[in-house]
Amino acid sequence: MISQILDFKRIVRQLLPATYFIVLLVLGLFSSKVLIVNLIVGGILLLLLVNIFLQNNIIGRVFGVIFLLGSFYMTLALFDDIADGEATLRGGYWVGLVLIMISLIMSVLLIWGYEKQK
Repeated sequence: MISQILDFKRIVRQLLPATYFIVLLVLGLFSSKVLIVNLIVGGILLLLLVNIFLQNNIIGRVFGVIFLLGSFYMTLALFDDIADGEATLRGGYWVGLVLIMISLIMSVLLIWGYEKQK
């Protein structure tokens, strides 16, 4: 039981991406004042927390794909702002780019972490 919890592959592939997205969603939860957004984010947080313990393949892969598509969208939005001249990477947008790249990596790890057991 303890060896399964402390397994390095499980920590890197499942727990690390899930906790990263949980932290980002909690930060987003506190910044929003719209009730429906808070309810949706709260539901996603609850499913991610449950998935840490249940290790459901479907939930992990679905959220991994959703977060991957969201990261792609944010990457395109950031590059569109840079291409239009509205933003520069020197203006602090590099922090957003770093967070988006980490989010891309974490979502791929979240998808890859629930590989079929042999």
